[in-house]
Amino acid sequence: MKRRTFRVLALVALLLLLGSAVAEGVISTTVVMRVSHLTQDAVVDAGEDLSMEVNIEGVSPASYQWYFEGAPIAGANQRVYNIVNASVEDAGVYRLDAFDENGDMLLSMDIAARVIDDTVPKSGDDSLPVGVAIAVLAAAAVALAAKLLRRRAA
Repeated sequence: MKRRTFRVLALVALLLLLGSAVAEGVISTTVVMRVSHLTQDAVVDAGEDLSMEVNIEGVSPASYQWYFEGAPIAGANQRVYNIVNASVEDAGVYRLDAFDENGDMLLSMDIAARVIDDTVPKSGDDSLPVGVAIAVLAAAAVALAAKLLRRRAA
């Protein structure tokens, strides 16, 4: 009797293990997706071209959508987004959403873009633009001359 009970219990345990293994194989699927290239924070001078891109390996997104400051960019639906002759107004946060063929989102990535205006001193540059420096010197010279003239008159 003990042997028979042990065999039945062993058979039930084996069937449960096989059943769960089969069920796991059917239910569980793994999609390996890797971002192989991503434009990090983009920095360009005003007038240069600004290019941002994302490369995804392991899955082939069916569609893309680029956003600027949260608003969708019309016609920007490729993995690469280019701005020719970037201006200071193009600086900000861009986002790329990638979707599968069912419209489910695969990926959402933010990219900060900075466009540097040449007329503004760069960070760490404590020098004044030449025009401003000349104007300051001219104003100081006029003030000094006026002061000297007042002393002579007195």
